[in-house]
Amino acid sequence: MALDNRPCGFAVKLLYCILYFTIIFVIYANAADNWDKDDDPIPMSDVKAVLGSAAKLPCDIEPSTRGDGVYMVLWFRNNSVKPIYSVDVRGRPFNQALNWSDEEVRPRARFITIDRPAALVLEGIRLVDEGIYRCRVDFKKSPTRNFQVNLTVIYPPHQLLLIDNFGNEVEGSVGPHKVGDEFGLSCEVRGGKPSPVIKWFINGTETIGNIVQIGENTVVSKIGVSLLQRENFNITYKCRAFNTDLVKPLEKSVTINMYLKPISVTIISKPTILEFGKSYELVCEVVGSYPRALVTWTMKKDTNFTKIHETGNSKIVLSTLLYSPMPEDNNKQLRCQGMNPMLPTGSLEDSFQLNIYFPPKVSLEIGNTLNAQNIKEEDDVYFECKILANPVHHKITWKHNGRILTQKSGIVLSAQNLVLQKINRENGGNYSCLASNSRGETASSIVPLRVQFAPVCMTSDVTIIGASLDESVKIRCQVEADPIEVEFTWEFNNSGENFELAPAKFDGNNGTTSEFIYTPLSERDYGALTCWGRNIIGKQKNPCVYQIIPAVKPSPLSNCTLKATVNKSSELLEIECISGYDGGLRQDFRLEAYEARTNTLRVNTSSVSVNNPVFKIPINDLLPATNLYLIAYALNAKGKSEVSLLENIILQDSGKQADTEVSVLPLLLLLIGAFIALGIIILSIMLILYRRRGTTSPIHIEPYMKQPIISPPDSRNNSMLDVTHGDHTYFVEYTLKQVGDFGLNQPDIIQSPQDHEKVKREQQLFLPVRPDTLFAPYDLHKQGLQKNNCSLNPLSTKSWEPISFKTDRNLMKEIIIANSIPGPESCV
Repeated sequence: MALDNRPCGFAVKLLYCILYFTIIFVIYANAADNWDKDDDPIPMSDVKAVLGSAAKLPCDIEPSTRGDGVYMVLWFRNNSVKPIYSVDVRGRPFNQALNWSDEEVRPRARFITIDRPAALVLEGIRLVDEGIYRCRVDFKKSPTRNFQVNLTVIYPPHQLLLIDNFGNEVEGSVGPHKVGDEFGLSCEVRGGKPSPVIKWFINGTETIGNIVQIGENTVVSKIGVSLLQRENFNITYKCRAFNTDLVKPLEKSVTINMYLKPISVTIISKPTILEFGKSYELVCEVVGSYPRALVTWTMKKDTNFTKIHETGNSKIVLSTLLYSPMPEDNNKQLRCQGMNPMLPTGSLEDSFQLNIYFPPKVSLEIGNTLNAQNIKEEDDVYFECKILANPVHHKITWKHNGRILTQKSGIVLSAQNLVLQKINRENGGNYSCLASNSRGETASSIVPLRVQFAPVCMTSDVTIIGASLDESVKIRCQVEADPIEVEFTWEFNNSGENFELAPAKFDGNNGTTSEFIYTPLSERDYGALTCWGRNIIGKQKNPCVYQIIPAVKPSPLSNCTLKATVNKSSELLEIECISGYDGGLRQDFRLEAYEARTNTLRVNTSSVSVNNPVFKIPINDLLPATNLYLIAYALNAKGKSEVSLLENIILQDSGKQADTEVSVLPLLLLLIGAFIALGIIILSIMLILYRRRGTTSPIHIEPYMKQPIISPPDSRNNSMLDVTHGDHTYFVEYTLKQVGDFGLNQPDIIQSPQDHEKVKREQQLFLPVRPDTLFAPYDLHKQGLQKNNCSLNPLSTKSWEPISFKTDRNLMKEIIIANSIPGPESCV
């Protein structure tokens, strides 16, 4: 039974749907056909738009009752029942309304709702867009509202012509005419809807013209003068045509031109003195020239001025020259000439001589007999200072690189000349001369003096470079030279031997830089490398010296101190030490923090500074441990230094400590540590004095063998500082000691008992400082030493012995190096 009724039910629903949409369509069509027959009058507004521009058609879509809203907006043109534009808000927010436009206005139409009232904007208005537009607004609750807009499309005139009596089109000026001639102008305007209006203006005053022709697309108006008089000279006639205020009107103007000769030319003001740096207005009056006189200011036949302002009337022309005196214009004649350009034979002029005061104008030149590109040391050079001044200069000053020159040996000052005798490279640089008079002082442009010279080492100090046996290092030799094309020679000196090294070992030359790869194979290969440069001027007098010494492990850190710091996010413990000798190699700095009870590593960090051992540890990284010790050390390619130990570091909560009695133990330990440190200092001073007295004869050390003294680290025992972390304050107690053997002995170092006793006995080592900026590690280091090739450096086992002043100097250097630097490492 249900199956039999199902098709019937579907047919009934379909029939109802068809009937519903038919009724809606009939109602909509009937409303559209009779919208203008409504009893209520529909308001009408007028809108004018220029062809090609945009028109804005208003439509008020604001509901009359609170809580109401727009349902749909429809736009119709003339009596069409089909909308040209619609805005559908049904079932969606207003800002998501569907906009639709007919092909006739698409894509020129858009509906703007931000204006009050809203408006339909039509871009690129056409003539066919003219008509009556209706806006229908349907609201959700309020009755439908209709508006009418009468759109008028204006087509402005597109061409305006001025025609003289002879039928020629004129622009700018008309004529030339003479007194008594007949003058007439016609203004022809083409195009325009509605028909344009033509107005005439004479020197800006409106006058009446005669309309002589009105065609379908053309309007003509005429104006004229039967007999021209002198008063008609330079009068401007303007024709203006327009048919709307929405666009700028068309207009053209012409000026009457007449021929008459000038009567007089006079420069009204003639200053006796003109100051350089000031501006003057010089006025020239020209009377009686028709047409307007052509006024020309000249100083020479080939000199014209452009900063000229002219005023006047039909009888008098005033030409004002804005003149800025220049030094080169002094004593010249300034002329003003007035003439009728059409009557050149009738020109007149006036003139006066310029007297210009100015500071000296100075230029500096190198002697014309010298070749500025081929001046070398020991040559004589002279400069010439050329000066132009009014009044005459009374003082000349010479400068070299900004410093005033005075006459002395090798420097001769004569009138306007500077002579440099037997120059050297220090004489090179920038030269200038200054001249003074009552109006000021002026400096010349800089003239560079290039002095060519033989190569000179970039630094006079001896460079210390550490290297192990069979280790290749790259040595960079830098010199100053001019020209910079330098050839280099390398030599080696050790124990009296001096020989030139093979060019095959050069890594390359680059102008004033040469790089040399050196590999010491035995102890005799440690010594002095010298670098010599040569260019076309000559050979280097003093070589660059590089002292090659055995590379060793770095010296231990000293004077390690603790302090509390706070950054943006957490509290920190900052440990700062003093670095020792780097062993001739680049060194890094490390710090490790251990829990004292379990020896558990809590922190392993590097220095925050490359050159100085400074470590920063967040308190969070140390907690919850409360009893800690720290070790700090340096390391390079040869291994680690001995460690510096900071022990007995106790983190105690200040709140808990306040509940207990004050302990005097830290103060006691601090006092004991101070006495121990004082004793060590006194003992060190006595040891130094003892060693100085023990020398049997003075030792002469070359400048490049001078080395800084590295003092042993100080100890600060039982120190305390407080650190705030979160809501707690911790007191940090620590004891600093120098550890010689902290269970961290390096397995690759072999030290004899004699060396160990020597280290204990000698608290100060004479070690060279290695400049990192002049040393570049080279990638030819050996991958590893063979065990059968390893040997101890015998120099490191020699004891310190007094050296006689009579001993061979080269041998003395070798002994000093041997006793100052530990020997090479073993392969163990």
